[in-house]
Amino acid sequence: MNFFPYKAINIPRKNGRIDRDKISLSNFWLKVNEMDSELSGAVGCYIFSIRAGRGLLPWYVGLAEKQTFRKECFGIHKLINYNDALNGRKGTPVLTLIAKYTNTERFAKPSKNGHTDIRFLENMLIGTCIRRNPNLLNIKKTKLLKEMIVPGLLNNTKGRDYLDVKEFRPLIGTSKNA
Repeated sequence: MNFFPYKAINIPRKNGRIDRDKISLSNFWLKVNEMDSELSGAVGCYIFSIRAGRGLLPWYVGLAEKQTFRKECFGIHKLINYNDALNGRKGTPVLTLIAKYTNTERFAKPSKNGHTDIRFLENMLIGTCIRRNPNLLNIKKTKLLKEMIVPGLLNNTKGRDYLDVKEFRPLIGTSKNA
């Protein structure tokens, strides 16, 4: 179970929205494959983000397990989410691919039964990304993450930290912004 996160790649935009023209998307996937040949045909997780002055802000976490990144990442439902995130915001839309590798260091392929480890990684990424962006557009698997409060770990309340929380943070490896 090996995964590798590739550099975020710019997504083509037209009139403020994701450009879903076949040529634009084909060129996007050519750029993806320049990073690593056949990456577009791999499976794993992906994060749609917007790059602006403060770096990358995640807006949607997805998985490709039963079909390739190329077939999964720009479906109609995904485009609606991406365009919702872009609506009224400045910045460049980007996609980060986290590809799964086999033990022989080849890209893992889609499976009709899916990949348990990819689903697990997606859940972890959603938990991490929702801490960075409480407005993450994922609906599934986020209700508890958005409602649960664990000072020092999840959805901190405003105000000063208690001594207990200050001791808890280094124990679990989180920063003040958790």
